[in-house]
Amino acid sequence: MSAAGRAPAPSYGACAATLAATFIGLRLVGLGRWLRWSSRWTGKAEDSRQEHGAINATVRRVAVVAAFFPGRALCLEQSAAIHLLLRRRGIPVTLRLAVKPYPFSAHAWVELRGRPVNELEEAVRGFVLLPELGG
Repeated sequence: MSAAGRAPAPSYGACAATLAATFIGLRLVGLGRWLRWSSRWTGKAEDSRQEHGAINATVRRVAVVAAFFPGRALCLEQSAAIHLLLRRRGIPVTLRLAVKPYPFSAHAWVELRGRPVNELEEAVRGFVLLPELGG
């Protein structure tokens, strides 16, 4: 299907439902299983060059929903939800997990063609990427 024929970015309600499902799923089954399970819901990867508006809208909407989320919905939960929402549209994004050894910190974000979509490139510099998980 062409980019023009695709559905618009997910609604705030869809973003909230996906964030809530991700929040619960991560706690019940862990990240690896959640990504393998949620990959069943994803669409076939297609050309995403015309999708920047939908990507930006999805990232913004998940961030707004996370700000009002009752509980912890920080980088991992938000990134896993964005990953699922964009993959469902057929956008071939990758969930990235990384650490800084000293002082220790961990971070998660989503990339499209090697560039972060929900984080500034400067913010992810200095992190050491962990191996990719399923999904």
